[in-house]
Amino acid sequence: MVTKTKQKSLNRNRILRSGLLFASAIILLNIVSNNVYKRIDLTKEKRYTLSNSTQNLVDKLDDVAYVTIFLDGDLPLEYERLKSATRDILNEYKLISNGKVKFDFEDVLSDKEINEKEEILKEFFQKGLKIERPETKPDEAPTEKFIIPAGIVFYKGKEYPLNLLKRDFGKPLEEEINSSIELLEYEIGTVLRKGISGKEVKIAFTAGHGELDEMETADIASTMAEFYELERINLNLLDSNCYKVFAKDVAENPEKPVFTILVEGLIRKLSEYDGVIVAKPTTEFTEPEKFVLDQYVMNGGKIIFLVENLIAEMDSVAKYGQVATSNHEHNLGDLLFHYGVKVQPTLIQDLQCHGIPAINQQTNRPGFWPWMYYPLFNAVDDNPVSKNLENVWGQYCSTLDTTTRKSLRKTVLLRSSPQSRIAANPVLISLDILRTKPDPANFMNGNKIAAVLVEGEFTSPFKYREGVKRAFDIDYKEGVRNNAMIIIGDGDLIRNQVSSDGQVYPLGYDKYGSKHFGTPVEFANKKFFLNCVDFLCDESNLIEVRSKEVVLRLLDKERVKKEKVYWRTLNMVLPILMVLIFGLINAWYRKRRWV
Repeated sequence: MVTKTKQKSLNRNRILRSGLLFASAIILLNIVSNNVYKRIDLTKEKRYTLSNSTQNLVDKLDDVAYVTIFLDGDLPLEYERLKSATRDILNEYKLISNGKVKFDFEDVLSDKEINEKEEILKEFFQKGLKIERPETKPDEAPTEKFIIPAGIVFYKGKEYPLNLLKRDFGKPLEEEINSSIELLEYEIGTVLRKGISGKEVKIAFTAGHGELDEMETADIASTMAEFYELERINLNLLDSNCYKVFAKDVAENPEKPVFTILVEGLIRKLSEYDGVIVAKPTTEFTEPEKFVLDQYVMNGGKIIFLVENLIAEMDSVAKYGQVATSNHEHNLGDLLFHYGVKVQPTLIQDLQCHGIPAINQQTNRPGFWPWMYYPLFNAVDDNPVSKNLENVWGQYCSTLDTTTRKSLRKTVLLRSSPQSRIAANPVLISLDILRTKPDPANFMNGNKIAAVLVEGEFTSPFKYREGVKRAFDIDYKEGVRNNAMIIIGDGDLIRNQVSSDGQVYPLGYDKYGSKHFGTPVEFANKKFFLNCVDFLCDESNLIEVRSKEVVLRLLDKERVKKEKVYWRTLNMVLPILMVLIFGLINAWYRKRRWV
């Protein structure tokens, strides 16, 4: 018979063996975890899982990228969420890069005097970092505290600004924070892409048909040059500048017609580019010139057309007080129609619009008044090109209609607001409309298409035009199985403003609105167009990361306020009750067992 003493000894031995076994398992698990690191992403939207595009991009790093984030210190709750999400994403970058991405957080404003803070903020602003002030309630005094939701990436001796917060004025800060969290992987990846870009992809702006000039596209070209090799190519076969490029070919082939040499030369030259941008042509493309563009598409080239069908310029309206529209003569309508899109001879009028500076006719005082011909386009969130974008500023935009060609898929990228309408040519544009308030009942036929992506199988409109095909000694292609292009009904969408002394303003920035309101007024034109180019031409396919969604799971503020006392009491009393109950049950059990 086993005595109680022996039973206790056996129990102690079993407990000791179990403890040693458990400790051994823990030690073994730690040894394995030091050599094998694996995280399981249990979030529904996979917010901590980086895309294959990001992995491919990080694989191209051949040096260490140091990321310093200045979003640190005593922060409001909303910014703490952004900081935490940024740390999580950077940890994932560090993991997949095998240590080539390193980061730290630094509070550069703590323990600094006012003068020192001003110098730091001025330096950061000049580097392109955005600076914020915490939002205050109506009954609170304005704060002198500053927040820097941004950082700097150091790579191969160069600095690249990284802004974490994407502002969309009019939206609650919580929504802005959530949109910014959704874009963290994309924004960090974009900055890394700037550092490692080899500029292997070549893109050309067309010239020779009255397109936007180098000064008018200076800002977007400067930004694109960070990722792509940019050039301009003259497609006007009657322009001497076009002839000069192929003068050597003409001299070496005296028996061949000069015109034929130019067409064949342009087709070969265009084939060197991955993408072509036709920005607001104002003079006619001839049939051979359209043939050149068509064969570029049939051979897999990507094109962005920014075309308008009505002539309407703000300078003329301001000078004469009113102007009637007339048709553009770019002669691209039939080509675009064959590619699945019809550019209408119309203008969008939208109550959701930007404004213009003008004199109030009644008070004779200057003001800034809504101008319905300056629509603020709503981004469409079902695609990676325009997802999560702020409003895009349009100016005298033509509407687009899509055809029913089954081999082509159309995705709307920009559209007008529900409170908009179209005005058909001829449109009398007059400053007199500022005198009366528009009736919303007349603006109910909205959601007009302003930009569209066309993908799929394209066929050449010259397929049955034997005379054109026989005229040139090239390998003619009558179709392409899979290609894509983007058509935008506003040629000014990528035109930046220029000051009287030649200063180029950022694309999307309005110098008149900024002067009137005393604060920068800027729209998302640059982001949108860069996304268009990246979608068509970026081999890393980083644009797909923009589609990631992070669900915003917020507390019900009204319910929190109403039930605050109940939940506070429950959180304080329930743990104490549970400890007391556990103590009573344990005392009863021990007494029952050993007595």
